[in-house]
Amino acid sequence: MLWINSIFQSPQWLWLFAALTIPIAIHLLRRSNPQQISFAALQWVQRYSQSRARRPAVDNKWLLLFRLLIVAILAILLSQPLIKRNFYPQEIVVLVDSRIPAETAMDFIHSSLPQLTEANYKVLWLSPETTAITSPPEQNVDLWKTLSLLSRRAELRYAHILLINNTFPTAHQALRSSPHWQWHSLNKPTTPQSPLLPRLATMGEVPNWWIPLLQDWRRTMPGLSVQTLGTEEIPNAEQTDWLIYAGPAPLPQAVSDFVVNGGLLITDNSIQAPGDVAFVFVPENHSVQAAPLGRGSWLRYQKDWHSADFYRRADLPNALWQQWSAQDWPLQHLNRGQWSGSVTMGIAVADTDIERRRSEQLQPGMIIALLLLLTLERLLALSRAPAHRRSKTPPGSSEEPRHG
Repeated sequence: MLWINSIFQSPQWLWLFAALTIPIAIHLLRRSNPQQISFAALQWVQRYSQSRARRPAVDNKWLLLFRLLIVAILAILLSQPLIKRNFYPQEIVVLVDSRIPAETAMDFIHSSLPQLTEANYKVLWLSPETTAITSPPEQNVDLWKTLSLLSRRAELRYAHILLINNTFPTAHQALRSSPHWQWHSLNKPTTPQSPLLPRLATMGEVPNWWIPLLQDWRRTMPGLSVQTLGTEEIPNAEQTDWLIYAGPAPLPQAVSDFVVNGGLLITDNSIQAPGDVAFVFVPENHSVQAAPLGRGSWLRYQKDWHSADFYRRADLPNALWQQWSAQDWPLQHLNRGQWSGSVTMGIAVADTDIERRRSEQLQPGMIIALLLLLTLERLLALSRAPAHRRSKTPPGSSEEPRHG
């Protein structure tokens, strides 16, 4: 019965179709009884079959039909029917970074995008709700998550993206974007910020390369914070950014919750993922896979990181730092004032994956049809009432025809 939910928003009101029996019952019960008038000449007329006279007949068939249609349309109207139509966006959309003032964005569009001035276009905030630029913008919008969310909307397939300070998203494995987006930047001077360091934690028996690696990082990043957690402890995504998990399999539920709440989980191939987690290979490194999970992500090495050939590399500290930091969405969002626009922007959402059929409600047209039927039903009922009253002449009264 899932097809009913795709056609009606409130299918529970379909039971009102049972009310169609009410008008039929009223018409059958309220049939007018014929009056018997005796004439002497009628005694010579052959009596008609009584069984034929008692057959049920429906008077005022058009009136009954109108009333049945009224009940049916009322039931459908309360069920809120939907119809899917092919949707082809006609307007050009400009999505503006919420940190850009509305006046500045409009000045930029008029000066740098003259091709839009003569076209029918809309300017919206780059936010999950895509509200109009005339309304107050949302604060602290996560560009990564928002762009991935908007990449599947058909009306935004060919949008213009206006970001501040060249803040283009980097090649994040979980970032999805439309290949038809046109990127624009509004340069604005900013004060340089010191890089934010992630808070690290380990759980389980760490591999042999972890100690020398950590010493190398602490020489270049003295403020790096590292915590050791027991296998029974619960990691907190608000206190830890990266969790190197080398504990027993399967993955504990507390660790899964840590990733869903925004943390970065790092494991090797000994920890298998559930079937609903979709991993993709990290670019230029087919030994590392990444998967989005809730607000965070999971980085998993295909090789056994306890083996000697895993860490006998001179570039291991730099390579691991780049691989891990590229998966931390909140850290990337806060730590990179200017993202590079020259690299591939994540995963391009294909045109075939876009739903170009949009559900539209039929309520306005059905309300007009309901009002029209109600009007016709009343007009027909009132037009038949005088004839019905003339047939009921009081007994004993005589009415002679008048001749002009």
